[in-house]
Amino acid sequence: MKKIISLSIFCILLSSLLTGCWNRKELNTLAIVQAIGIDRTEDEQISISAQILKPSAVKGQAKENTGVWTVTSTGETVFDAIRNASLKTDRRLYFQHNKVLLLGEDTAKKGIIPLLDFLGRDHEVRRLSYVFIAKGKAEDILLGEHEQEKVPGKAIESLAKTSELVSHLPKRDLEDLIETLGSKTDSSVVPGIELIKKEDKDTSKNVVALDSTAILKKDKLIGWFDHTETRGLLWVLGEVKSGVIVVKSPGDETKNVSLEIIKASSKITPNIEDGKLTVTVEVKEEGNLAEQLSEVNLTKPDPFQELEKKQTAAIEAEINAAITKAQEWNVDIFKFGEEFHRKYPQEWPELEKNWDQEFPKIEVNLEVAAKLSRIGLGTTPLKTEESNE
Repeated sequence: MKKIISLSIFCILLSSLLTGCWNRKELNTLAIVQAIGIDRTEDEQISISAQILKPSAVKGQAKENTGVWTVTSTGETVFDAIRNASLKTDRRLYFQHNKVLLLGEDTAKKGIIPLLDFLGRDHEVRRLSYVFIAKGKAEDILLGEHEQEKVPGKAIESLAKTSELVSHLPKRDLEDLIETLGSKTDSSVVPGIELIKKEDKDTSKNVVALDSTAILKKDKLIGWFDHTETRGLLWVLGEVKSGVIVVKSPGDETKNVSLEIIKASSKITPNIEDGKLTVTVEVKEEGNLAEQLSEVNLTKPDPFQELEKKQTAAIEAEINAAITKAQEWNVDIFKFGEEFHRKYPQEWPELEKNWDQEFPKIEVNLEVAAKLSRIGLGTTPLKTEESNE
């Protein structure tokens, strides 16, 4: 009997320690944020644009062209601006389902580290959100349209994922960006996004599209890489997953040939000899012959080997374009500093102090090995009747 009483008392005491769902959040009290835009106002206030999912969209009952509405508020800090949004919406902003973070172009030129402190510190913010720098204001991008999605934030997330098909833009999330910004030597790259005006009969739309790559020195935007320069960067980083290389056809330099990138890898090897820093970048790429506009039989040994040489030369040209511009701007976007640190830990403290002087002088040696594996179902090109005569 005493054991039963003791056990009962123990259970009562134990139950008093259970707090239940003390921090549960009811859906009807939350404004579910799908995308965040950050800009600075003319008087240096911080402007937050939050793209909020409409309750009708959650239930699949939305009849409007868009399943979201965008609320904008300002404050002295990011957190202050977010809390001030409560003056315009009757629900508290909820960030755990956020998909996209946009930073305005002028805002990025002034430095983005102060703007990321709250986002990196708050437990509710999703650190896997894709990050973009807007050409113009972030708010304008959130007000743009997309042909296939009612939720623009979802559309931008999908654009980030499908960008791997061409490897013309990097894919960066908040976690990646914060980690790179914490480095004393590495510089950050962020995909760019803009609005393109689309004319359709009597209507005009501002459609969201990805374009160019933002290059940051420390945490400030200093310029943009085009698609060729960006893919040159991605070759070095080993981030090329797919894409198309267009070269001139052997035997007919007036016509183009498309080579599909199947897989690629890279290796960076730093070296210090007699105080001189060099880096060897090895890139291996395998592709397929996807399309030719010429009527030359490219499957014959000589044209085929020439095609592989053109494939190699195209990759080298892209990498050289990226390296030349990065060294001119003095931005280590290739993470060469990390490689020297890893291989030369004793020499690194002195190198790190003078990295701005060392990086532009690094001699980069390229070793590109590209080959073609497949030619498709046809072994000879299609020809016109005239060419068959």
